[in-house]
Amino acid sequence: QQCAAIPSDQKNTLKNPFQPITDLPMLPEGGVGPSLQKWLRDNPLSSDGNDNNTNYDESGKAYPTCRLPPSTSCNTSTYTLIMMSHTTSRLHDFMNPLLVMMETWPGLTEVIIVWNSPRETLTSMAENTDAPSPNKKKADRNREIQERQYASQLLQWHNNSTHPLRIFFSLENGLENNLLNRYHPLLQPKNEAIMYFDDDGPFWSKDAMITSGFELWKRNSDVQVGAFPRNIRYMSQRMKDTGRHGVDSSIQAIASNARGVDLSPQTQSKHHHPLTFTPICRNVTGDTVEYNYFVFPDFDAHVLLPSGTFLHRNFLCFIWHPAFEELRTYVVTHKTYPDDMTVSTLISHLSGRAPRTFPREITDGVKEISRNRRMLMLEYDRDEKEERDEDYEEENLNKVDQSHRRLLWKQKNWGKMREEAVNSLTGYFGSIHPGTVGWCAGTPYMKKYALDGNRRDDDGNSSDSSSSSGGGGTNTTFESMTSSSSSLLSSSSSSSYALPSIGYYCEPEYPPLEYIPWMNDWGVGYRQCP
Repeated sequence: QQCAAIPSDQKNTLKNPFQPITDLPMLPEGGVGPSLQKWLRDNPLSSDGNDNNTNYDESGKAYPTCRLPPSTSCNTSTYTLIMMSHTTSRLHDFMNPLLVMMETWPGLTEVIIVWNSPRETLTSMAENTDAPSPNKKKADRNREIQERQYASQLLQWHNNSTHPLRIFFSLENGLENNLLNRYHPLLQPKNEAIMYFDDDGPFWSKDAMITSGFELWKRNSDVQVGAFPRNIRYMSQRMKDTGRHGVDSSIQAIASNARGVDLSPQTQSKHHHPLTFTPICRNVTGDTVEYNYFVFPDFDAHVLLPSGTFLHRNFLCFIWHPAFEELRTYVVTHKTYPDDMTVSTLISHLSGRAPRTFPREITDGVKEISRNRRMLMLEYDRDEKEERDEDYEEENLNKVDQSHRRLLWKQKNWGKMREEAVNSLTGYFGSIHPGTVGWCAGTPYMKKYALDGNRRDDDGNSSDSSSSSGGGGTNTTFESMTSSSSSLLSSSSSSSYALPSIGYYCEPEYPPLEYIPWMNDWGVGYRQCP
């Protein structure tokens, strides 16, 4: 209905219409609605008399009724860490960070390693007592010995019933090698809060994840919370205008939280801050989006990469619900295995809200690397890492090995394939959430870009973003900042491709803890969990 009501002069305005690049059919536009309707029609609820409703799939197998999590979980003090792996070579990446977390991070009471390969890949490595080949370089021989020790240590922890770590062997639980296994209800985490890291990182600090990130999740336990965001760029002016309104409404709603306002969908309209989702109408209007993988924006991000995210365990039931089988099939058959896009999009539609983000680095407030330079450093480091990764084999790229998604960017047309995936997924839901707001939303540290794409100084003058530095902020109001955002959006061009479509950012990008508003009794969001 929303798509049909769009004026004719706002339809088919794009010069370069979207063209799929793989032979995998796109998900049906608006397909989530018919899928849910079919499930409800074919699977009526049956009550066991204890208010515990149960659904049944086509095979007659029971599936529990999923329940959305609470909007806040202020009294939660413990969390479960879930990491997924499939090869012993990755033990070198995560065993040392894992040990540090288990020994020093408060509240970590459970660790689940989701192992997507046969158990023998671990046991055979741990039990191997043969001397490494003398033909190998010394560094390689030492690495092999270390790998055996890591495998042995991991199994020892698993076999110790008093240790917080356990291994979930996916294949022994009837699952295939699938990136979505880390979200499977069969994991049965004992804590409501789940923290995720990829097996090769990046691994953020305790201050970023627990002191800051976990506290933000407590105040927003009904959404996905993370520190590694990606942006979806709108191409049509209609979507840009709607998206800007959505982010502005989100910022207003966050600022209202300084007065203790509940952000749940039931109260948004009551407080005049309804969070607007942007309709995407590919078939009716020719709308398409671009996947912006050049930056990690504070504002207007739509996808959270899994490493360093928090999620309420209630969402696991939804992610693997039979009604969403079409989505899960798409994840395992598309060449980029877009589980990150799928989880972020699904959860935002379940909650009616965008994800929340926190800074992935906490500084001492003295030195701040510029945003542009840090982005280049990150991309360089990632490129170097991929070149070194011993798991990468060109001839295996087309195999359904979900754990290699990170390496798939080396494929020809990888960016276009990710773009195809995000258009397919967002079209399936028919709308896109308003976009994230930065940690600084509603505070003096929220800044805006100038029309030339550079940052503004405290007097409103344009300055080159590459020379920005950390420090304090001014008492800029939200209303004064949004007054020029419309003209910023309309001036979008190909030269600013790396910029998100909303002109806000946080300064400094990586703040000291005393700048984090929900960590201070004067700050935005603090009163949600005082």
